[in-house]
Amino acid sequence: MTPETQLEVTTPQVDRRRHTRYCLVQALAISSSKQLSSKATTSDISISGLSASSSEQFRAGESVYLFPVVGQRVAPVVRRKVGAMYGFEFADLPDRVVADIHILCRGLFPFRGIAEYSDAD
Repeated sequence: MTPETQLEVTTPQVDRRRHTRYCLVQALAISSSKQLSSKATTSDISISGLSASSSEQFRAGESVYLFPVVGQRVAPVVRRKVGAMYGFEFADLPDRVVADIHILCRGLFPFRGIAEYSDAD
């Protein structure tokens, strides 16, 4: 192995996210202006957004509604899509919802990514 290759292997990946993500597996509903509510399941949450899987199709940049997020209906924007997994970014959350997400996250384990939980070595 060359020194450059070894450096690539041993250097940890940098998480560029603004906030720590926490494991949260919860059913929720997604709706948009073009379709009625569909089912989804979250995988993680942070103060700035959450990830959820859904069999429905949404576009990056599309505004949607999610319910329940700490018991409230929130209006995030779809930021990414990988397969059936979507990344939603919260915008303009009421202070009470932000406080409730902080409280929720205190009781959850940090999310370290899908690869950490796979059986592959």
